[in-house]
Amino acid sequence: MWHKVLERNQFISNLYQEVPKLINVRIVAIKITDEGRRVSLNFNMPKFADNPPSKWHNSGFNTVFIELDFFNVQELNVSYCKENLKGIINIEKNEEDKFKVHISGSVNMNLVAEIGMIQSVSGYIDNLQE
Repeated sequence: MWHKVLERNQFISNLYQEVPKLINVRIVAIKITDEGRRVSLNFNMPKFADNPPSKWHNSGFNTVFIELDFFNVQELNVSYCKENLKGIINIEKNEEDKFKVHISGSVNMNLVAEIGMIQSVSGYIDNLQE
């Protein structure tokens, strides 16, 4: 699964019985910083947590928000064709032990980086949720 190749994946593993595939994911942001050496990918999980923290449950949260960071980016291509950015996200390691990220949908992205980690996992109430 996509999350197992990333550093700091324990919390998201605990949230789900089985972490969902990233299909039809609402992409909130793609941020390019540090002169292109760092790319952050922010998105909403396709389904809410099976085992949310009690704070999330008590607050009525219905969405899990993920921020992934990729460092030492070596390749990056991004294009999009709509305002509502949605897509299928595929994250894996290649034979050179580098992270390959591919997004296809209303946003398309290909990225190769040396380091990939789950920077944050949080819950919130998404009023736009379908």
